[in-house]
Amino acid sequence: MIRAPQLYTFLGYCNDSPLEKEILECGAGVADSSVPPLSVLFHRHGYVTHGIEISDKRVAAARGYCAAHGLDLDIRKGDMRQLTFDDGSMSFVFSYETIFHMTKADVGVALREIERVLKPGGLCFVNVLSVESETYGKGEKIGRGEYVRKRGSGQVVLAHYEDDEADQYFGGFEVLHKEKRVREWLAGGERRARAYVDYIVRKKEGGE
Repeated sequence: MIRAPQLYTFLGYCNDSPLEKEILECGAGVADSSVPPLSVLFHRHGYVTHGIEISDKRVAAARGYCAAHGLDLDIRKGDMRQLTFDDGSMSFVFSYETIFHMTKADVGVALREIERVLKPGGLCFVNVLSVESETYGKGEKIGRGEYVRKRGSGQVVLAHYEDDEADQYFGGFEVLHKEKRVREWLAGGERRARAYVDYIVRKKEGGE
């Protein structure tokens, strides 16, 4: 079961688009092979799906899930800052709770790449982490709203944004949907919370 209601909203926008059903997921890896890649949702609705993931382990887990369930998803190792797809080759692109694991400068690079590979009129879903998230201010500060935190034997970057700060990335897009939301859950008996700003945008006609 795909527990990401925001993607069902995005799916509705994609279904209403006249463009062919082909989509790219940026950050398509999963923690283990019992968990479906999010692009499975679109595959089930008749989309040709592609996915890139920077972690070898998470790529292998996503491919393992697909193999176990007989799903033909194109999931490969890749970096959303250097997409290997041609200009204007994708109708739709999404990155769910992933893109903010980079510096804000790199987020800008990634969104320019997403804009490049989208067809004119193509749609993108992306969300950024809000400064109202409980993670704000925790870890080693490396920039405005940017922190590095330890995770297992490694570390992770978390970039946090003011409500309208990420608007700067979407000059080549028309913003169709923007929503701020807070997700709360219990972990080890403690209440946790993260806040996000979600965007659904359409590449302007006459774009790259």
